[in-house]
Amino acid sequence: MAVPRPACVAFLVRPLPALAALAAVLSLGACATPEKMTAEAVQCGTREVSIIPSRFSRMGSRTAWCASCRGTVYRCATNAQRTRTECVPSREGDGCGG
Repeated sequence: MAVPRPACVAFLVRPLPALAALAAVLSLGACATPEKMTAEAVQCGTREVSIIPSRFSRMGSRTAWCASCRGTVYRCATNAQRTRTECVPSREGDGCGG
């Protein structure tokens, strides 16, 4: 006669493949941080880049931000897929406070 498994064990075993897939997807999306995208766009090291408070961050934007590297403030933007990023030196009135 087979021993029945407790319901709580069956509940924990079933979602494991789905949770593993979700964790993999989330970890891939975390690779494209604003610091990394800025560093690549302006040829700075990731540790040299700091994201600074701006109008974009106050509005909750995920595709536009302001960053500084080696004493220069940049206004950066990316597409929704985070596959293309452009950073230009900040100018007065552009939301970065430069």
